Amino acid sequence: MPMSRQSNRTSGWWTAFVVCAGLLATGTAAWLWRPGNHVHREPPPPSSVSHPSTGRVVFATHEIETAFARAAEKLRSSVNAAMARQTLDELKARLAGMPGPAGVAAVRAELNSGRDAPSGLGFKVTTGGGLGEWPSLRVFLLDYLAQVDPGAAAEIGREILASKTSPEEWAVALRNCARVSSDESGRMFLEAKMRELLTHEPWQLEASEGFLEAFDVAVHLRGASLVPELTALVRKTDNRAVARAAYLALDRLTISDPALMLTRLAEEPQLMEGREVTRANYFARAALGDPAQRAAVERYLLDPRRTAEEVRTFAGLYPNANYMVSPNLLTLVVTPTRADLDRLDQTALRALNEWLADARFAALRPQLEKARVRVENRVAPGMGR
Repeated sequence: MPMSRQSNRTSGWWTAFVVCAGLLATGTAAWLWRPGNHVHREPPPPSSVSHPSTGRVVFATHEIETAFARAAEKLRSSVNAAMARQTLDELKARLAGMPGPAGVAAVRAELNSGRDAPSGLGFKVTTGGGLGEWPSLRVFLLDYLAQVDPGAAAEIGREILASKTSPEEWAVALRNCARVSSDESGRMFLEAKMRELLTHEPWQLEASEGFLEAFDVAVHLRGASLVPELTALVRKTDNRAVARAAYLALDRLTISDPALMLTRLAEEPQLMEGREVTRANYFARAALGDPAQRAAVERYLLDPRRTAEEVRTFAGLYPNANYMVSPNLLTLVVTPTRADLDRLDQTALRALNEWLADARFAALRPQLEKARVRVENRVAPGMGR
């Protein structure tokens, strides 16, 4: 009997346990599946994610990589400029659809890969220093990166400038670095890299659009540190495109800091050896109301090595008010107003009259007199005397 009662108690306990467990399980299941309690999460599609602020669908890593590859393939097979531009416009739109950091990371990864594709387009600088045409996919990406993240563009620009990739890439990389470099170390870096570019003979011989446009970086840096390299290129009469680019860079440097440039050219005549007549163009830029500029011009004119031809060129141009206006990677061309030109003529006329009365300039009087008559015809009667 005792055993029977124990068995019954055990059996009753087990039955109660099963019932309770069943009820708990049923209640739990009911709670889990009650509307509002169950949270069902689907994994995001592998090819896209949502922008956290806008909810727009943007491209994930592998999809933007595919976009780069397809763009490169389209560029290689483009039969005209319109197709190449459309391809790059489509790629730009895809990049613009990505969150800022993700787009920048994608562009940097593609640039770091070293992959590239020619576009068949030129290297065209537009107002503000941006590009309107890009000769390759990499140049396009470097230009795009500068628009969306100047700091990242400068950082990867320094990486590109560590090796000779292409003059077009260097031109854009130099521009990108120059836009964010304001201290002395940044300036020294840019000067060193510009010196490398200017003296790299393969790029000189190629004389591509990007190489020639990069000369504007030297103008942006101002100063006379790159004058030896630029004058060496001016003397390359067998490479007219490079010589002209160097001539224009020196001319614009003279416009921006005439006292410094003219003093350097007067003190070191060998810099323009063989291009003496060209040198006269720079000295004709002088504003003789400035004592430093006037001293440099007088030293130049009275140098016994000065040829009659060079003096005639100077007198025929002075005061030189010719300007080459074009969009540049970094600098703006500021042309004088009519009032500025009138003041320049009046100052020039006074200086010419003083030189004609100065015995030191006796040998130069025929050329100086022609210059005086020409300038006097532009100045109101009685002015400048």
